[in-house]
Amino acid sequence: MEFHQTLSMASLPSIADFNEPISEADEIESVRNLQKHGDSAFKSKDYAQAVTCYSEALEIDSENAQILARRAVSYIELKEFSKAGDDARLLVKLNPHVPQGHYLLAVSLDNLKEYSQAVVSFLNALRYDVKHRDQLADNVAVVASNICEFSEQALHKFEGMPPFQKLMTVGEALKVADQNAVCIEVLQTALDLQPLDSLHQQRALFLVAESHFTLGELDLGKDKYRQCLALALQAGNQQYEAKSYRKLAEISLRQNDLQQGIVYYEKLLSISNDLVSQHGEQKMTEMVGAELHKIVHETLCGAYRSMGDLPHALQHAKEHLESVAMDGDSKELLGNGHFTVASLQEAVGDYTSALEHYQSYFTATKAQKDRIGMGWSYGCLGRVYHCLCNYSLAQTYYEQQLQIAEKLGHLSMHATALRSLGDLADDSGMCEKALEYLQSYLRISRKLDEFETECKAYLRLGEVHQKNNNTEHAKYFYEQALNLADRTSQVELAQRSRCKLAYMLVTSLDEKEIAKAASLAETLVSHYEGLLKASKDNTFLKRSEIEDMLAVSYDIVQETLTSLNRTEEALEYTEANNRWEFYSIFDAQMQRPVTSGIREKEKPGGVSIVEICKLVNTVNTTVLYYALTDNSAITWVLKPGKGCIKMAKTQPCKGNCKDFIAECMHRLRSGSSRSASLVYKTEYRALPLKDSQTHNLKNKFLSLSTDKKSTEEAIVPDISPARQLYEVLVSEVAEFIDGEDKVIVIPGKDLIHLPFDVLEDQDGRLFGEKISMAVFPSLQVLQVSLGHVTEDYSNPKTLQNNEDERRANSSPVYLDHMLRVTIPPSQRPHHIVSDISYSAPMITQQEMTNPTYVAFDTNYYHKKVEGKDTVKVHEQRHAQQMTNKGSTLISETWSGQEVPTARQGQVQPYKQSAGKEYFVVVGNPYLPEKVQLHGKIWEPHSELHFAQEEAFKVAKYLNTSAIVGKEAKKDRILAELQKATLIHLAMSGSWEDSSLACSPSSTAHPMPNGSYLEEDYLLSANDILGLKLQARLVVLSCCYGDRHRELSLTLPLTLLACGVHSVLILLWAVPDEVQDKFWHHFYQELYHGISISQAVVQAKKAIRNDERFKECHLWAPFCVIGQDEVINLCQVKQAMLDQLVNSTEDVILKRLQKDALNPSNASGKDAASECTFKKLGPHLAGLLLHHQHDEDILPAVLHMVRECSKLVEQPPSIPPTPHVPQGIIYSPSAIPLLNRLGFHFQPQGARNDIPYVVFPQWDPEELLPPAVQALEGVIGCSVDVHCGHALANVLECQESLISALIDVLSFTKHMPEIQLRVTDAGVGQLWSHNIARPFLGSLGFQHVGSLLMFDGTNANKKLLNAGLQSLCALMGEKGLAMLNRLDMKYLGISSKPVALRSARKTPIKSALRSASTVRTLTPSLRAYTPLPPPPPPKRLPSLNPVLLGKDQISLSTPWWSQNVKSSEMRDKMRLAKSVSDTHKEYNQYMTSAQNWYHNSVLPQADESLSKIGQPKPRPSKVKVKAGATPSCVREPVHREPELTMEAVQQRRDYANFLLHSRKADITWRHEEALKKLYLPYVQNAKQSSAT
Repeated sequence: MEFHQTLSMASLPSIADFNEPISEADEIESVRNLQKHGDSAFKSKDYAQAVTCYSEALEIDSENAQILARRAVSYIELKEFSKAGDDARLLVKLNPHVPQGHYLLAVSLDNLKEYSQAVVSFLNALRYDVKHRDQLADNVAVVASNICEFSEQALHKFEGMPPFQKLMTVGEALKVADQNAVCIEVLQTALDLQPLDSLHQQRALFLVAESHFTLGELDLGKDKYRQCLALALQAGNQQYEAKSYRKLAEISLRQNDLQQGIVYYEKLLSISNDLVSQHGEQKMTEMVGAELHKIVHETLCGAYRSMGDLPHALQHAKEHLESVAMDGDSKELLGNGHFTVASLQEAVGDYTSALEHYQSYFTATKAQKDRIGMGWSYGCLGRVYHCLCNYSLAQTYYEQQLQIAEKLGHLSMHATALRSLGDLADDSGMCEKALEYLQSYLRISRKLDEFETECKAYLRLGEVHQKNNNTEHAKYFYEQALNLADRTSQVELAQRSRCKLAYMLVTSLDEKEIAKAASLAETLVSHYEGLLKASKDNTFLKRSEIEDMLAVSYDIVQETLTSLNRTEEALEYTEANNRWEFYSIFDAQMQRPVTSGIREKEKPGGVSIVEICKLVNTVNTTVLYYALTDNSAITWVLKPGKGCIKMAKTQPCKGNCKDFIAECMHRLRSGSSRSASLVYKTEYRALPLKDSQTHNLKNKFLSLSTDKKSTEEAIVPDISPARQLYEVLVSEVAEFIDGEDKVIVIPGKDLIHLPFDVLEDQDGRLFGEKISMAVFPSLQVLQVSLGHVTEDYSNPKTLQNNEDERRANSSPVYLDHMLRVTIPPSQRPHHIVSDISYSAPMITQQEMTNPTYVAFDTNYYHKKVEGKDTVKVHEQRHAQQMTNKGSTLISETWSGQEVPTARQGQVQPYKQSAGKEYFVVVGNPYLPEKVQLHGKIWEPHSELHFAQEEAFKVAKYLNTSAIVGKEAKKDRILAELQKATLIHLAMSGSWEDSSLACSPSSTAHPMPNGSYLEEDYLLSANDILGLKLQARLVVLSCCYGDRHRELSLTLPLTLLACGVHSVLILLWAVPDEVQDKFWHHFYQELYHGISISQAVVQAKKAIRNDERFKECHLWAPFCVIGQDEVINLCQVKQAMLDQLVNSTEDVILKRLQKDALNPSNASGKDAASECTFKKLGPHLAGLLLHHQHDEDILPAVLHMVRECSKLVEQPPSIPPTPHVPQGIIYSPSAIPLLNRLGFHFQPQGARNDIPYVVFPQWDPEELLPPAVQALEGVIGCSVDVHCGHALANVLECQESLISALIDVLSFTKHMPEIQLRVTDAGVGQLWSHNIARPFLGSLGFQHVGSLLMFDGTNANKKLLNAGLQSLCALMGEKGLAMLNRLDMKYLGISSKPVALRSARKTPIKSALRSASTVRTLTPSLRAYTPLPPPPPPKRLPSLNPVLLGKDQISLSTPWWSQNVKSSEMRDKMRLAKSVSDTHKEYNQYMTSAQNWYHNSVLPQADESLSKIGQPKPRPSKVKVKAGATPSCVREPVHREPELTMEAVQQRRDYANFLLHSRKADITWRHEEALKKLYLPYVQNAKQSSAT
C-alpha cells in the first residue's frame, strides 16, 4: 500500500523520524499544535485533514478526551460512522459521566442503523446532561421511531411535552413493538429522571415488569411488579393492583411457589369483584383481561389440589364449572369441568356427587364421540362404584374401559383397567383372577415409556401373594420392585418396597434376615419421621399416607428388635411411635415448633431407656407397656428401681394378631342377641359423620351382593373374649405384678379402645378388681400429666422456678472466709448440710458487704451491723406512733373466727376463706333448627332428653346447678372449663372431628339462610387448646350412637395437654338405664374417698350385680385415661358453700343504704388506676352485643361523647341540658359507659324514662378522646355482624392479645405488600387463639399453607381500619403511634411507655427482615439496654415525711421548726411552691364544679318549678281509660304524673349527691397530687409500693 505524505505532515517532523526521545513539554506543545491545525481544518470543512491532525495528536496523547471528541465529530462528517463510534466508546470509557461521549456514540449508532443501542446511548447522555434533556428526549423519540414506526403526526405531539412524558410515550410505543430491552431502558430512565406522579410511576413500573417478564427475567420482573403493587396500594389504584396481582401470581406459579401464587390469585379475585361493582364487567375486562374468573378459578383449583387442600380446590373447581356453563363454552371445556369437580369430590369422599359429575362428563364425551374420554369416564364410574362396594356394576364399567382401551391401543388406559380389575377381584376374594389381571397389568406396564407403573405392578402382585400367604412369591416381587425403583430413582416407591420386603422378612427363621429387616425398618422410621415433620410446612406431602407407612415401619422395628432380644431398643421405638399424636397437640398448647421424633445419635425417636426408667422411678409404680403387631402382642414390665424386668411376646393360636384382638373386642362390645334390643334404648349423642351417606350406600350394596353362604353365623368359641384377651395380654406377665396395689397401663394406639379392667383370669376374677390401674396412651402423656415435663417441652422459666423452689425448701449452706462449708452455731452439731453445696463457690464470687458467712437462699446469717441513722430512727418512731392511733375492734363471725384488729377506726376487710374449686355439669345444649356441618345444612332431630335428665341427676349428686338448654352456650362453657375442678359433659359430639355441640355463643348470629356456622356452636379441640385448665376429672358422656365409632384420642389428649388430670369416656354406647345406674354409683363411690379407677370398678360391679346387665358389653366401656387420684368431693362442696357465702355477702352489702363498718371509697381510686383498655373495653363490648337489637344506640352514644368533648375543650357559660335519647336508657352498657366517662343524669319532673344529661365539667383521666375514637371504630365494625361480635369478644380479653392484634393489623394496613407467615411464633399464636382467629377471619384474613393472607376488598379494608382504630384507641401511647403509621419501636410491646420495654425480636420484625419488599426500610430497632436503677429518695431532715398505712403521708417534723441548709431550703421552697400551686389549681376545679352544677342542674329544676302555680288547661273533652264503672274515679289516658313529696325529696338528695360526688372526686385527686409531691422525699417505704 502506497503512503502519501500530506502537507501537515511535511511541516512538522513525525515522531517516528526522531531517534532520540523528546521532552514532556515538547509533547504537550506538539499536541497543541496538531490540535490547532486540526481545528483549523475542521472549520474550513476539511474533515479529512482534521482527522489526520487529530490522529497524530492522539498518537502522542491517546487519552485526550477533547481531541477524541473532535475526531469523532470529524468522522461523523466524513460518514465514517464506525470509526466515530469507536472513538465515542473510548471517550465513554475514559469519562462515563460526561454526556458528550454518549451523544457521539448515539449519533454514530443511529447512522449505522443500530437503533436500539443508539436509544440507549441517547438515554445515557440524557441522564448526565441536565440542560439539554428536552432535545435529547426528542432525539430518543426520533431514533425510536425507526423501531416503532412513529407517524409524523405522533412526532408532532411531542412538542410541549416534558422530557419524562416523552420518554413514557416512547417506552409505551416500544412495548407495543415488542422491543422489550429498549423499553426497559427508556422507562427506567424516565423513572430515574425526576420524581413522577404516582400514576406515571405505576404505569412505567408495570411496563418495565412486563418487558422483563417477556424476556424471561422472572426475578427482575417480580421485583418490578412488587414495586408497582406497593405504589398501587398506597394510591388506592385497584386497576394496577389487580394487574400486578395477576402477573405476580403467574410468576409465583412458574417458580413453584404455590402458596404465594394462591395468595395473589385470591386477592385478584377480590379486587376484580370490587372492580365489577364499581365499573361493570366490560370495564373490568378492559382493565384486567378477558375471562379472568375462569382462568383464575381453574388455576387456583390446580394449585390447591397440588398442595393437598382438596376442599378449596373443589370450591374453585365448582366456580370454574359455573363460569364455563354460564358463558356457553364448548362441550369439551364443560366436560373437563365436570371431570375436575368429580375427581375432587371422589377424593374428599363425596361419591354420590362424584357419580353425577362423572355421568355428565361421560355424556359430554359421548356427544363429542371422544372414545378416549368415554374410556376414562367408564373407569372413573367403575372406581366410584368399587369404593361404594357395588362390585358387579364396577366390574361392568371396568370391562367396558378395557374393551375401549384394547380397540384404541391406548396402553395407559389398558394398564389402568387391568389394575382396577385386579383390585376388584382381590377385594371380592378371587385370588387367581386377581393375579391373572395383575400379570397382564405388569406386561402392559413394561410397554410404557415410564417405570413407575411397572414398579407399582410388582408391588401390587407382591401384596396379593402376601395376602394369600405365598411368602416366596411376594418376596420375589418386592425385590423386583425395589431393584427397579433404585435403578430408576423412584425414591418413594423404593422406600415402600423396602417396607414391604422388611415386613416379609419379619417372619423368617433366619436371624440374618431378621437383622436385615430391622436395619431396613430403622431406615424407614427415620425417613418417614423426617417426612412427617416436613409435612407441617410442605403441603405437597400427604400426611395420612406418611403416617400409615410410619406405623407399619414401627411395627416391623418392634417385631424384629424383640426377636433379636434387643428389648430396650424396641421399647424406645414403641414409645417414640406412641408419642407422635400427642406431640402435635402438646406443642400447639406450648406454642412451640413440633419436636421431631427422628433418631438423635443412639436414641431412636429422641427417647432413651434411661428417660423411661427415670419416669418409672418418679411415679414409683409398676408399668405395663403394650405394643401390638400383626404377628404378636408384646408386653414390657417396668418396675421402679429395676427397669425393664420382663418382655413377653404372645401369639394367638392362628391368624393375624391384630385381627384376633379386633375380633375379641368386637365380641366384647357386641354381646348376645338377647341383650341386643337394649342398645336401642340408647340416646343418640353423635354428630352426623361426614361419610354417613357413603356408609349407608356401602352397607346397602354389601347386603345385596353378599353370598348366602357367607351369611351363616360364624362359630363362636366357648371362651369369653375377656378371658381370651387376658390370656394374650396379661397371663404371661401376671406373676410379675402379683402383690401390686396399682399399675400403670400404656396400651398404645391399637389397644387404647380396650377396657383392661374387664379382662378375666382363669378363676373368673376381673383384672380391675384385683389391682388398681391408670391408663395413659404413652409415657409422654403420663409425664406431662404429672407436671414433670422434659427440657424439650418445658419453659426455661418454669425449670428455673422449680430449681428456686427446691432451693428455698432446703437448708441454707454457709461458707467461712476461706470458702469452706460450715454450720452456723445455732444449728450445730447435728444439722445435716444440704445437697446444694456444689453451688457454693459460684455464689461466693458475688460482691457482698464483708460477710462472715454467705447464705445460698433467702436466709442470711451473721451480717455485718452498720451504724444507726438517727433521722431514720426518728421517722420510724413517728410512723409507729401514727399507725397505733385509734381504737381496736374485735368481731366474731358465724363460723367462730374473729375479725382482724381495726386501726384508726377502720375495720379490716374480712371474707370467708374459700377455695376456688367447684363442679360444672352441662347437659342437652339447645341446638338451632339449622346449623352448618361439614359444609352442609344439618337439622338436629330432637333434644337430648336423657342427657338433660342425666345432667340434673349428676348436679344433684354434686349439690350444684346444671347448665342445660340455651344456657349451655359455647362461650359460657369455655369460661367454665377454665375454673372447674370436676366437669361432666352430657351432649352431642364427634370423636372423628374432636368437637362437642353446644348452644350457639352469645355473639353468634345466623346466616341469611337461618343456619349457624360451625365455629358458632361447635367446641373443637382448637378452641380448648388456648385454655389453661385445672380440672382433676372431665367426664365425656357424649359422641356415641347406633354405629360404632373408633375412638380418636385428639379430644381427650387435648384436655390432658391443657392441664386436666384425667378424662372418663365411653368406648361404645350402652343403654341409658345402665348409664344412669353407673353415674349414681360412680359419684357415690367418689364421696367415699376412693380413687377414680376404683370408683369406676365399683360402679361397674354394681351394674354387673343387676341380672339385667350381667353381660360384659353393657358395663365395660367406661374407661379412665390419665391420673388415678382421689378427688375429695366434700372439700369441693365446702369450697362452693364458702363461695356462695361470700357472693351473698357482697350482694347484701351492695344493697345496704348505709356502709357497713367502713365508709366506701367514693373517689373511685381503683377505677382511676386502671388503664384505658380496662376502663372502656367491657362497656364497648356490651354495646356491640346489644347493637343487633337497636342499631341507633351506638351513634347516639357517640354523639353524646362528641358533644361532651367539645364542652370540656371550650366550656360554655351555661352548659346545655339535653335529654337522654330513648334507646340509651334501655341499653345494658350505654349508661355504665357514660357514667365511667363522668356523665350523670337528672330525672325530668315526675318522669324517669327521659332524664336530663349532666355533662362532666372536666376530663381528668383523658378518656373522652379515646372514647370518641373507639366508638367510631366500633360503629365501623358493627356493619358486619360477625366482625362486631368477634370484636366484642376481643375487647374482653387481656391487654397482651390486643397489643399483638394491633401489630398484625397495623402491619397489614401500612405495609400490605409484605406477606405474613403463620409459621412465625407470634402470628401463629394469634391465628390459633380461639378469640383472635374469629376476629381476624371476620376482617378478611385467610390461612393459605404457611401464609396468612388478607383479602383486601374494599369492605374488608374498611373493617380492618375500623378494627384497628377501635383497638388503638384503648392502647394509649402505642395506639396513637400505630394507627396512622407503622412505628417499629412499638412492635411487640404493650401500651406501656417504650422506655419500660426492650425492642426484642418479634414475628413482624422477622417478616420485615425476610420479606423481599420494594420499600427501603431502615427501622431504628433499639438494642436492649437495661434500665438504670431508680434514684434513691431525697433527704429532707427538716421535714422527714413518712408513709403510713392506707397510703397516707405524715410529716414527722413541722415545716419551720428547724434551721436548714441553703441546699435543703431550695428544695423545701420548691416543694412549698408546688404544694401552693396544687392547692390553687384544685380550688379552681372545685369552683368550676360548683358553677357547673348551678348552671346545669338548677335550670333543670327551674324548668319544673316554673310550672308550679300556673293554671292548668281544662279541655272540654278528656279521653279516659276504659273499664271503669261509674262509681270509680275516671283516669285520663294522657294524664301527666305529678311529683309527690317523697319524689321531690329524692330528687333533691340525688342533686346533692351529684354535687358532693364530684367534689369528692376532686378532693381525692387533690390528695393524690399532693402525695406525688411528697413521695420523692419518703424514706421508710419503696416508691413503687406507694404509687
